Amino acid sequence: MSRISQMSFSKKIFLAIFGTAVFSALTVCLVLNTALSSHRIIEFEESYIDHMNLLAQTLENLEGSQARMVLNNLLEDMIHHDVDNLNVELFGPDNENMGKVTRPEFQPTFDSVEMLSKGDGAYWKDGRMVVLTSLQDKSGKEYRMVSTISAATIEKELNRIKYTLLGTAAALILFSLWLSRVLTTTLLRKVNAIYSLLAEITQTQDYSKRVNVADEESDRRSRDELDGLGRNLNHMLQTLQASQSRLLEAERDKARSQVAAQVAHDIRSPLMSMNMALSQIENAPMEPLAILKSAVARVAGIVQKLSASIAKPDQETGVEAPKLTLVEPLIATVVNEHSVRLKPDQQLTLSGVSPLPEIWSVLQINELQSAVSNLINNAFEAGATKVDLVLGAEGKKWTLQIRDNGKGIPATILDKIFERSFTSGKTGGSGLGLFQAKTAIEWTGGTLDVATVEGEGTVFTLKVPKEKNPAWLAPSIELATDQEIFFVDDDLNVLSAWQAKAGALGLTAAAFYSSVDKFIAEVPLASLSESALLIIDQNLNGSKTGLEILEQAALAKRAYLCTSEFDEKWVQDRVRKLNVHLIPKPWISQFELKVRTS
Repeated sequence: MSRISQMSFSKKIFLAIFGTAVFSALTVCLVLNTALSSHRIIEFEESYIDHMNLLAQTLENLEGSQARMVLNNLLEDMIHHDVDNLNVELFGPDNENMGKVTRPEFQPTFDSVEMLSKGDGAYWKDGRMVVLTSLQDKSGKEYRMVSTISAATIEKELNRIKYTLLGTAAALILFSLWLSRVLTTTLLRKVNAIYSLLAEITQTQDYSKRVNVADEESDRRSRDELDGLGRNLNHMLQTLQASQSRLLEAERDKARSQVAAQVAHDIRSPLMSMNMALSQIENAPMEPLAILKSAVARVAGIVQKLSASIAKPDQETGVEAPKLTLVEPLIATVVNEHSVRLKPDQQLTLSGVSPLPEIWSVLQINELQSAVSNLINNAFEAGATKVDLVLGAEGKKWTLQIRDNGKGIPATILDKIFERSFTSGKTGGSGLGLFQAKTAIEWTGGTLDVATVEGEGTVFTLKVPKEKNPAWLAPSIELATDQEIFFVDDDLNVLSAWQAKAGALGLTAAAFYSSVDKFIAEVPLASLSESALLIIDQNLNGSKTGLEILEQAALAKRAYLCTSEFDEKWVQDRVRKLNVHLIPKPWISQFELKVRTS
């Protein structure tokens, strides 16, 4: 067995084919020998049975004294003309022997009387055939004739059949040997071609080589698995060749990393100043402030990604961590950022957004916002005066269409617009906008498609998987008008929104705190009533965070963390562990406080 395992693959294939062919040939010959021999023996038996029956009919027609003489003559003729007839005996009604005719060389091996108990027909005994035949004379008396037949003739015929089949088997084995060599060579031709190609590629690292296989159209009609293997190998080599090209391009990109490092370094300082200034703004209008905060957060994310990509230039670029988040605020933020810098003749709209955000999805937030921003930028830079964003749903996916009335994309470049470094019609374009957009959206398991009509405009369609509402999400809060409820948030705008909702419902036991330290000092957490509710922000610029207060209070489902960091995984994990609710801050304006009716 070990010797077979050490054989070459070609020898194993040859032995498998040749062994199968030889086994099949011998099996066929054995089956044929058995069938032909059985058939010839049956014919031999039936011929003598018919012969003896005819003799019996002739004897039955004989009359008188001539019957015995004619009988003797017939039997003598039969014995002398058929060398296989060894002995013929006639027995009367009482099994008395009425005579027999025997060849001189016949040596009896049994008593014929023993066979009289059997019915008419052919029997084999001691290597000879015994034929029993019944006959009646005119008076109705029954006689039995016992004939002993030699097997010499039938054995010669059976030996001739056997030798013929042995010759046939030998011929089939020789044919199997030739056919096995041909099939082995044919089967291994493509395998050897693949092996040789891989050996050559291993030495040269030249991934442009291909295996010579049938074309795609022929492959649909062919069932040759080796052709399919070769085609898959060609596809793999094509992918490796493309990867090799991208690596070469990456080497060229290293020169740009120095500039990127300088940009990342220089932008940090003004970014920190902007964040510090934002933290000191309390009475600015909500919408411009939100736009400014969002823009700063996006720039911070871009700087973080840029820093990660240049920190280890020989390693893969850092990937932004995905978050379970609300889609509507992300899209609205990008639209708001673009809206403040539109030209007088430009129009940007967003539709399909419900007042209360409801679409949850796992996303790379900065990547998705950059993708949508790039698509809007491209539309206006291509001459569009109107861009419409339409948010919707399609089955288990949410969709976003970005429609513009620009000049459209020429059909000649439509297949290239998503390629890295491809740019057209823009001075100083890097060719990364659409490439980045498609990459970011496909990373989420989504798709980015384009439809365009030259002279009329272009529609980009995003389709991204949706997620179910998380279990910790609080859709609303229902309470009695006199039930204790505490609101803690250092953002006066947020706190004012809660005060307006509580005042509209006439909640008499509602308390509001803009300082977490004052809340801790005035409200004993350990002695809160069993019906008391607490809604608290996470980052409170105090001695403790919202999650720390919730852990200390141990209110479980009577506690609500209301934070703009609702999509941070660590926040979601702590909320789940503490068994409390989470309210996304983008929900506050539409969040419903309800008075319990009973």
